[in-house]
Amino acid sequence: MVGGTLTTNVLDTARGRPAAGLRIDLAVIGPDGRPRRVKTMTTDADGRTETPLLAAGELQPGRYELTFHVGAYFKAVGAAVTDPPFIDQIPVRFAITDPAAHYSVPLFVSPWGYAVYRGS
Repeated sequence: MVGGTLTTNVLDTARGRPAAGLRIDLAVIGPDGRPRRVKTMTTDADGRTETPLLAAGELQPGRYELTFHVGAYFKAVGAAVTDPPFIDQIPVRFAITDPAAHYSVPLFVSPWGYAVYRGS
């Protein structure tokens, strides 16, 4: 059986383009409810990570958290944001139940709001 993967992509809805250069932290949520960071990646020109956040064979059932560092991203691209930014980091907690499935967690973001969902 081929294992599943975890991916993301980020769209900057304020500029209408992929969010390139955005830092993303992946953490596993422990039994105590605390996140333990296992990986940090940065989005490419297409708003995606060059490789899956978790590749086939790495994906395990459990609870995870993605933290999108959007405040630093918007500052880097010169967006008009407050100091400190209205939205600085976006933590998204979710569960993996089927390690053979593909999980995608897309993010649409502007300096003032965001939407996240389970993609295909």
